[in-house]
Amino acid sequence: MTNNTNGDYDLANQGGQTFRQELNGILEDIKTINAGSTAPAIKADWMLWADTSTSPPKLKVWNGAVWLVLGDLATQMNHASVTSQTYQNFAGTIQCAGEIICNANTKLKMPVGTTNQRPLTPTQGDTRLNSTLKLLETYSGSAWLSMFSGLHTAVYGSAGTYTYTPPEGRTEFLVICTGGGGGGAGVSVHGSSGAGTNYWGASGGGAGGTAIRKYNLAELGSSATAVVGAGGNALSGMGNGDDGDDSVFTVTGITAQSHPTQVPLTGEKGGGSSIAYSGSTDAKAMSRPGWPGHGVNGEVNCSGEKAEFQTINNYTGTTATGFDSVSMNSSGGGSFWGKGPGAGANGAWSNGGSTNGIPDAYGKAGKPGIIVVLSW
Repeated sequence: MTNNTNGDYDLANQGGQTFRQELNGILEDIKTINAGSTAPAIKADWMLWADTSTSPPKLKVWNGAVWLVLGDLATQMNHASVTSQTYQNFAGTIQCAGEIICNANTKLKMPVGTTNQRPLTPTQGDTRLNSTLKLLETYSGSAWLSMFSGLHTAVYGSAGTYTYTPPEGRTEFLVICTGGGGGGAGVSVHGSSGAGTNYWGASGGGAGGTAIRKYNLAELGSSATAVVGAGGNALSGMGNGDDGDDSVFTVTGITAQSHPTQVPLTGEKGGGSSIAYSGSTDAKAMSRPGWPGHGVNGEVNCSGEKAEFQTINNYTGTTATGFDSVSMNSSGGGSFWGKGPGAGANGAWSNGGSTNGIPDAYGKAGKPGIIVVLSW
């Protein structure tokens, strides 16, 4: 199909029949929007052309430089109808400067695809249903974030210094900060064998304290520093048990400026116990239990447990043979996590045996602290 006038709408002076034929051609082109498989040669700004070279045909407009496609000459020209009760299919992009409001008990269908089918060049705000994860996800501008994906957990369970960076899409943070547990002291001697001889063990180490606090993203800031305290060291000889180290969580957000007394969040260390019985026949040095640490600057502050006092056995038999290998350890203090992170070391009892080549009389190590950050 070709148009009649090739875009020439200029009527020349001519005879009646020729004039009528040219006028009818012009009117036919106007009526059919210059329909044809080739563009009119003579163009004017904002001239319309029904391009029949494609299926379905396309309606185009001349903007003075190129033919712009207005849409397919199919149902609704790929434009939505405010009165249509049927589905409309669109091949292009729909842009809306206002709101889209559904005032009916219906649904809004999201695009569906696997993780591998994500758009290659997404833009901030793009949203889709990830059929691999079975979750809605949106593009933040730098990463795809799952919506309603539950709790995110960061756990720092070894002594050291770490930088915590809030995961994208998380706005609320609960921090649990526990200090390192105190170490146990060693046992010097038990005493001599014989009726009435006293047998003494070392007291245990105290547990670290725990501070718990909730922050929002503005309070936390772009990052925080997490310092996890070590447990008191094990002894390689006789001596007092080592103290643990504090665990500290320091934020950089508005909390640091508006509430400086709440920074940093601290789980205090547990204390080490003092060396046990140091004489052969009498208690020249009673072993002092390790003191507990406390939570500082938390909305909830928990104290660790004080260690159990040294074990004492008053043997009344005729011989003390074998008592140096009997395990009568005093218990180290328990933390917020029980005998887990931040717990104090158990006290030593026997000074005659060994475990894995380490004399049982040597003081044991306290458990390192821990910092846990829950975000959602």
